[in-house]
Amino acid sequence: MRGPNVEETKMRKPLLAGAIALALMVPSYTLAASWSKSGSTATMTRSNRVDATTQNFVDKAWNIGNFEIQAGREAQNKANTQDFLDYARRIVRDHTNMDDELKPILQQGGINAPNALDKEHQNLLQQLTSATGARFEERFRTQQIDGHEKAVKLFESYARNGQNADLKRWAQSAIPMLENHLRDAKALPRATQRSTSAE
Repeated sequence: MRGPNVEETKMRKPLLAGAIALALMVPSYTLAASWSKSGSTATMTRSNRVDATTQNFVDKAWNIGNFEIQAGREAQNKANTQDFLDYARRIVRDHTNMDDELKPILQQGGINAPNALDKEHQNLLQQLTSATGARFEERFRTQQIDGHEKAVKLFESYARNGQNADLKRWAQSAIPMLENHLRDAKALPRATQRSTSAE
C-alpha cells in the first residue's frame, strides 16, 4: 500500500493549519459576542437604575407622608380641642392626596417605595400612641413642627437639585402645602397642664 507522496503532504499542511485556525477563532468570536451582549445589558441596567439622591428622597418623602397620615388619624382619635382635630383632618387629607399623586410617578419611573415606616418614624408614632390628653397634644404639636421643618428643607432641596423631572415638579408643588402645615402647627395652642388622673 502506497503512502502519501510529498506533494500531497505539502497540500494538507495549509489545509490543516487553516482548519485549526478556524476552530480557534470560533470560540473567540462567541466569547466576544457574549461580552458584547453582556456589556450592552449592563449598560441598559445602569441607565435604568434610580440615582441615589432620588431614591433617598423617595424613601424620606414616603416616610414623612405615611407618618403624617397615621399621626393625623391618631390625633383625630385622641385630641380634645377643635384646633387639633381640624389640623389633624387637614394633614390626613393633604398627605393622602400627595401619596396618590406620588404613586403613578414612582410606577412610571420604576422607583420602589418603602413597605413600612422606618425606625425613626415608628418611634415617633409610638410616642403618640403611648400618650393621652394634654401630653398627647403637646407631643403631637412638637412633632408636627419638627417634621414639617425637615420636610420643607427636603422638598426644597430635591426641587432644586433632583434628577427626576416628574419628582421635582411633585416636590415643588408640595412645598406651599408643607409650609402651610408648618405655620398652622406652630399656631396650635400649647396644651394646658392637666392632672395625671385626667389623662
